[in-house]
Amino acid sequence: MEGRKVKVPVFSAGVQLSPQIEPYKLFMSGLVAAINAPIFRDGEWQLCARSGWPDNPSFENLVAWSWAKGEDRRLIVINLSDNPVQAQVQVPWSEIQGETWHRGGCTVGCKLRRNGDEMLSPGLYVELGPWNCNFFPVQSYR
Repeated sequence: MEGRKVKVPVFSAGVQLSPQIEPYKLFMSGLVAAINAPIFRDGEWQLCARSGWPDNPSFENLVAWSWAKGEDRRLIVINLSDNPVQAQVQVPWSEIQGETWHRGGCTVGCKLRRNGDEMLSPGLYVELGPWNCNFFPVQSYR
């Protein structure tokens, strides 16, 4: 959790620990706080479909899933490769049709308005760098 690079054996006494890596520590504390939400214990999990373009199959290196509980929605997208990826992620929430939604994010820090119809098809446009992820709430813009 602290981002240390040296793994200290359990029975080692007096071993000097490596310095903490501050960005990693901040990321882990934010992630632990975010996944502590009740939606991840009591919500409904679904894998999200994703698609790309004929000249860009990079979407195949991306995995996306969602959680839903009542009005609470979360979307997690991860690039499992060492190359950038672009994709359209189709959310599995048919009830968002015809409404405006906003996408917040613990990694983005901003709110982006999205049309529910477009999030269903063709999907939410996602672009991620190598090994990156995005983890954000999606909420109705009422």
